[in-house]
Amino acid sequence: MATPEPAFLAELTEADRAHFRNLALLRPQLPSEGQLTLVEGLAHNLVQPRLLTLIARTPHWLIHPPILQALAANEATPEALRRDLELAVSLVDLMHTMDRAPVDEKEERAEMAKAVYAQLPGELKPIVKAQLKQLARQVNPTGATQELPPLPTDDEDWESLTTPPSRPESPSASRVETSRDELLARAASTHVLEELLESLLHADEGVRRAALHNPMVSEEVLAAAVQRSREPGLFEEVYGEARWYFREPIREALYDAPALPVPFAKKLRVSRDLLATLTRGAQSPQDLKRMASLFIQLDEGEYQFVTFWAKRSAPNLLRVIKIFYDRQQRRRTTQASGLAPQSEGRWASLEERVFMANQANQPEQMIAALRDPDPTVFTVVLENPGLTPRELLAAIPALDQARVERLAHHYTWGEHPAIQEALLHNPSLSQATALRLLPALTSTRALLDFLRDGRLPHLEVRQQALERLRGLYLAMPVPQRIVALRASGGELIRHLPQEVLKDEECLRLLVGDRQVDPSILLRLARNKQTPRPILEAIAAHPTLMAHPAIMSELLLNPKTPRESAIRIWGLLSDSEQQQLLRSPHLPATLRHLAEA
Repeated sequence: MATPEPAFLAELTEADRAHFRNLALLRPQLPSEGQLTLVEGLAHNLVQPRLLTLIARTPHWLIHPPILQALAANEATPEALRRDLELAVSLVDLMHTMDRAPVDEKEERAEMAKAVYAQLPGELKPIVKAQLKQLARQVNPTGATQELPPLPTDDEDWESLTTPPSRPESPSASRVETSRDELLARAASTHVLEELLESLLHADEGVRRAALHNPMVSEEVLAAAVQRSREPGLFEEVYGEARWYFREPIREALYDAPALPVPFAKKLRVSRDLLATLTRGAQSPQDLKRMASLFIQLDEGEYQFVTFWAKRSAPNLLRVIKIFYDRQQRRRTTQASGLAPQSEGRWASLEERVFMANQANQPEQMIAALRDPDPTVFTVVLENPGLTPRELLAAIPALDQARVERLAHHYTWGEHPAIQEALLHNPSLSQATALRLLPALTSTRALLDFLRDGRLPHLEVRQQALERLRGLYLAMPVPQRIVALRASGGELIRHLPQEVLKDEECLRLLVGDRQVDPSILLRLARNKQTPRPILEAIAAHPTLMAHPAIMSELLLNPKTPRESAIRIWGLLSDSEQQQLLRSPHLPATLRHLAEA
């Protein structure tokens, strides 16, 4: 070279020095196809920022789209330059697809193109214009345009040409000078991914949060942001968003981020190792000890993700996770009820109540979440591994129709027999769902409780319950029928009079028991369909003298044998006889006996 070599070459490797010399020789020339291919390959593969900066500051190379795209795609390109190059590439692509865009989108895309062009630095605007002209027309028959920027001279200041910019050049610098309100507005509404990424990397927490709520934020954009960010606040903000917290690609991007704080990385590392160990399973006692150790080290905030993983991949581990979560020593900053007023005099927000529903392990907390006015909280608490039937049974009577229907169709709780039985007693349950759940009532007690409940509105459901009770009773052997009658206190007689009263063998054995419930004797004595032998057995029962009501019912029953009635009449006092004489249902035989 005619001029002395620049001092920075001493810092480069031998290969990079050779690349610099080649670029310095090619730069003042009109490039051939082979030379353009060579520069494109260097733009793709070089990792030396000074050499990439030199290529980026050579306009007559950048007007060739492959070189511009290669520089924009090379992660080693200095960030300030790469952002501007990516903006130029996106604008060219946007204009390239403009003609094929739907008619109703063309106006929107045109406005977007204007906005992107306004953000380009001044030195890139002529390059983008030249590329767009190549798209629009071809100057000569070969298709190669001759509208090149002026070629540089030989006497260049290589030091300044190869020094990467320390900060974004215009218009990025101008955007820093804009008002904070404008930055917030653009971060929340921009459709330009480069600008959105820049907002995510902004030092202002408000701008970052506004960008996080931009509908254009995707996993790819967010992963790129956390990889490039040097702001510790961004990692906490992404981690604190529920929609990103549970996404494994985002968690991986957080873990691999170069600027991630060490405590944060340790927190994610423990959960990664724990899930990997749980996936492999316990092959030895050492594996069990490792699992227990990782559970002890697990951060409280990571239990939500571990529980989410277990629900999808290993539901049998949910109880184990809950046990370790309950054992973890911590102070809770929320009150027992998710709806209790906070210390600063405000009600708990929906996000706080959702978190409580997901993490609660106390019965009163779960019951409060089940009764929360917002159905989202109810849906979340149903997935809490600490929820037990006890809390659900306490909350079901007060649930509205939407919640009982959701609970009845839940993949786990909707199949629980005790929950199904409790749901059937909720008057808000629809008839179709009640008919579906009715087979869950498999005992006489459960069916009698259902038929006894006067709040239930569906007659068809009650009729089918009665049919199930009838079939269940008729299928029982005699000893079981006696047990069922005793357990119900004779209530089976009211619901199944034909079946019970015609079963004389069963009734005889029942009445023959000296410890029989007097309420059963009273029901049989009152019923006009009770067989005469059974009424006679009741009249001879030893407990009769202690229960005047049973004696009165026997005397008023016309089927009671005459001898038994006369004997019982003689056992009554004068006042009891006078009271019976006032009844029009007293048989004539006894009335004549009293007059005599």
